[in-house]
This record gives sequence, structure tokens and C-alpha cells, in this order.
Amino acid sequence: MTEERSAGETSPPESDPLEDFYLNLQNLVVDQAKRMINLSLYNRTLLSTLPVALLGTDEKGYIRSINQAAEDILGFSEKELQDRLLIELFEPDSEPVKKIRQTVEEGRPFHMSAESLRLTSGKEIVGNLYFQPLRDEEEEVSGILLTVEDLTYFHYLQDAFKRYVPPSVSEIIAQDPQSLELGGEEKVLTVLFSDLIGFSAISEQYQPHEMVELLSEYFTEMTNHVFAFQGTLKEYVGDELMAIFGAPVDQPDHAQKACAAALAMDENLRLMRKTWKKMGRPALRARIGVNSGPMLVGNLGSSHRFSYGVVGDQVNLASRLEGLSSIYGTDILIGENTANLLDDAFLIREVDLVRVKGRAQTVRIYELIAHAGTPLPEKRQASLEHYATALEAYRLQKWETAVNEFQKAWEVWPKQNPARVMAERSMIYREAPLQGEWDGVFDHIRKK
Repeated sequence: MTEERSAGETSPPESDPLEDFYLNLQNLVVDQAKRMINLSLYNRTLLSTLPVALLGTDEKGYIRSINQAAEDILGFSEKELQDRLLIELFEPDSEPVKKIRQTVEEGRPFHMSAESLRLTSGKEIVGNLYFQPLRDEEEEVSGILLTVEDLTYFHYLQDAFKRYVPPSVSEIIAQDPQSLELGGEEKVLTVLFSDLIGFSAISEQYQPHEMVELLSEYFTEMTNHVFAFQGTLKEYVGDELMAIFGAPVDQPDHAQKACAAALAMDENLRLMRKTWKKMGRPALRARIGVNSGPMLVGNLGSSHRFSYGVVGDQVNLASRLEGLSSIYGTDILIGENTANLLDDAFLIREVDLVRVKGRAQTVRIYELIAHAGTPLPEKRQASLEHYATALEAYRLQKWETAVNEFQKAWEVWPKQNPARVMAERSMIYREAPLQGEWDGVFDHIRKK
């Protein structure tokens, strides 16, 4: 039977070696538990309820002392554990068996970290194992203290979450499962939406299994970049990807990480298109919208089913920016809030001042071009300068100058350039001048 002792009991007679062993075992367990699960206060009355399995053997390797948690963790009954050889809990020639023998032969402790274990009880667990030699008065090895810290649940959580967040984040979540409760809080975060252009039309030309394979490859590469910058994958919806930066782990530079991820995704897709072209696959293109601001983040839904996510006006705006990318001919559009958080770390250009459908407030939108200091082709630099001049003239309703400068910006660098859209709009205003006061805002009446 499991032996227990309260703090107030007297010491056993010295003539009983097993009782002496158990007294020493208690002290060893206290020190071992402190190191293992990083808590500051322990006492002997907690031994029977520690969330770890504790097993002590005699000099022949037979289990003589166990705690209550050992039954649940190891899958054996108390009767099956008591007076059984410790090595019989594990498969023959397994690593734990080797470590038990080494502990006895060499008289020093061993540690196995986060190992997947198959026990002879039929149970499989993931755990930290500590093998500590126990010594008698003559300093001879008189047994082994085996401590098994069960990480199976944490491992399950981490394994589940690593499909949504990078490993560093999944570890934090696994250590704090209380965070997986229904509810949320308002925080300033950055969200990223990425959507493939014309995917539905392209998919009609290929077999379903071909498109599934293509999408899988695309999402894998894009998600790798999200994780590389500590983003959290919210979901895939059709051919759209949504990611969150700044939660569940706080990131002061969440806007910069999101923009870095967006540029990496854009560059990677460019390389993938070249490979796909050689393979006869469609040259997929994507547009990205990034926006920052206060939003509700947490486990949203009902008590029956919930998922980690964000909601709010700034989230909706990020989705709208992704849609506006197709209108302006850009790869990546970011919102005004995001632009203000970048601290000159990226090269951006103001594209327009707009009001999107379903939103009363106006917002300045910017094209994300490159990391700061990235050398640009001479023609592209000239195009940016023409665009800035044109946008200033556009706001002052100097339509002739605006048309000329937008056209120059387009002619010099026609790739992914909103200058064509703005030149056409300026021509319309030139032919039919606006009446009354104008604030420079363009109202987009469609969502995408």
C-alpha cells in the first residue's frame, strides 16, 4: 500500500531500513519537485497530491513507495505498482530501462526531456523523466527515485495550436490552458488578409485534385511566412487567408511584423509563379490588405463551440483594403493606422483618401513597397515621385497637372501601379468639375 506520513509524526525506529529510506525519500522529493515544476513552496503533506508520478525502489529495483498520482499518470493500479520491478513498467530495451540501469551502475542522476513513452500498462504518455539514485549511510546506491512529469495534455495543446501559431506561441498557450476560456478583450493589433485573384475562374480549367494540391502548396508557403514573423493563423476561407499579429502573445511591433510577413509572402508567391509556369500550372496572384487598430480578441463564439479570433471595425477595414488592392492595381495595401506604426521601417506611398462601403470614417490608404533602404529601380523611383506630385495636384483640383503626372507615373512604371486608375479618375473630374467644397475623399460603393 502507499505509505503516507503527516508532518507531526515521530521518526520510525532506526532498525527499519525501509522507513529510513522513506524519510530520506520525502526530502529528496521536495527538492526534486521544486526544480521540476518551478514552484517555490512545497511541503511534505503535498506528496500524495503532486501532479507527478513518484516511485521509489529498494536496492534490487523493486517499487516500494509510490504516490497517488502515479496510478493516473502511468495507467497502473496501486496493487500492480507495489513490489514490482521498476524496469517492468517500460518496454524491454527502451530508453527508460537503459537510464534505470545507468543510474544504478554509475550512481548519478539522469534526465529524459519530453519523451514519448509507451508503458506496459498499454498507456502512452509524453513526459519528463528524472532518475535519482538514493544512497544509504555508507553512500552506496540503495534504490532509485523516479519522477515522471506528465506533459501529455500540454503536448496535445501544443500540437493542436502549432497548426495555427508558431511553436514559440503554442508553448506559451500550452502552459496557460486557462486562456482557452470563452471571452475576449480589446487590444490594439494588426490583421492581415490575403486573397487569390480570380481563383474561381482559374479553378474551372483544372481538375479538383489539381487545385487542391496547388492550394495546399500555396497555403503552406504563405503560412510559413506568417509563423516566421510570430503571426497567428486565424483561418483559411476558400482561397483567402487571415492572420493576426500581436495576440495571443503581446508584440509591441505587431504592425511591422505583419508588413514584413506581407512582403515575404508577396516575394515568395512571385518565385512560386515562375516555378508553376514551367510546370504548366496557373500563375496565381494574390492581393493583401493589412490594418491595425483596437479590436476585440479572444475565444469568440458560444459555450458549445468557439474559436480564437478578432472582430471589430478595424478588422473589417483590413478586409476592405485587401479588396481595394484589385481596384488600384497594387499587391499590398495598408491602412493609415498601420502606416503610423511603422517608424520609417518600410517604404510606403500614399495612394488615396477613401471611404469604404459600410464605413462612415475616411482613411488614407498606402501601398507597402519594400523594407526601408531597399534599392529601387530608377524608373520605379521616378514613378513614385511623379505619383506624389500628381496626388498633391489632385487634392488641389488641378486636374490637368494631375492627369499629366499620373500618366507619367504609369508610363514610367506600369507594374502594379495605381497611377492608371487615378489618371482616369482625374480625366473624369477634368471634364466634369466637382461642384462645391471637396475634401478629396473617394467613396467606394462596392466591398470588393
